[in-house]
Amino acid sequence: MFYLKKFAKVVFSILLIGTLSFLLLELIPGDPANAILGIDSTPEEIEILRETLGLNKALIVRYLIWIKGVITGNFGNSFKYSEPVVDLIAGRLPLTLKIAFTSLIIVFLVSIPLSFILYKVKNKYIKKIGDFFIGVSISVPSFWLGIISMFVFGIILKILSIGYDRSFKSLLLPCCIIAVPKIGVITSFIKSNLEKEMREEYIKYLFVNGLKLKWLNIYIFKNSILSVIPLIGLMIIDLITGTIIIEQIFSIPGIGRLLITSVVNRDLPLIQGLIFYTSVVLVCINFIIDIIYALIDPRIREDN
Repeated sequence: MFYLKKFAKVVFSILLIGTLSFLLLELIPGDPANAILGIDSTPEEIEILRETLGLNKALIVRYLIWIKGVITGNFGNSFKYSEPVVDLIAGRLPLTLKIAFTSLIIVFLVSIPLSFILYKVKNKYIKKIGDFFIGVSISVPSFWLGIISMFVFGIILKILSIGYDRSFKSLLLPCCIIAVPKIGVITSFIKSNLEKEMREEYIKYLFVNGLKLKWLNIYIFKNSILSVIPLIGLMIIDLITGTIIIEQIFSIPGIGRLLITSVVNRDLPLIQGLIFYTSVVLVCINFIIDIIYALIDPRIREDN
């Protein structure tokens, strides 16, 4: 029953997001036909294009056509690119997901050892320095860090590419920049959990009864990392949406750049398709995270 409820919520969320995205975009002022043809177009040309694009139909008719397209996987053609929306998204989404998941791997490879190091440090001055840099990493703007990193590593040191050249190496710098704020968040969260778990009564009981330090640390780590699992879904959402600015800075042809282009040109089919497909990916990721969390901690299933 728990899994059925979660699946029903996923379906409802996808339908709700799709409907809201369609309605909100329809309420945005401006005429896509006018944006496509430009200011020199005549009223007759605009009207012909509106009829060709189906923009002269009633809102409810366009909504039903859009729902049919969602069910069949057909979002029509892009106004700007004159290509199927599905093909445009399929060509860009994998690159954005690659950036997001690479950034996520960097986050955990750095934050887990770092949180243990800061947790084990006894010197209060070193702890304060560590907390200071965590705070800086959380608050630093990604676009500023991206520009500074391009200047330092790409122009001065010339050890990394300042643009995307279809190689994995050219993605390392953007991924690290995206990961920096998340490293601060996860490090701070795990460190706080480690300190909290260390004060729990069961830890004192196990220590008094002679449990080896290695196994004691495993217990502490397992319970500290458990509460981080629900954050992974939110972090992936943040990583995917956070790539928009970084993709612009590093000229990466991902979903972010495509979304900005579609908004500038009022490309409604492409915007609606991007919002829908991205939302589906994010909702499904959250669903998978919830299932994993429920399998690890059966108490979640009992509470629901």
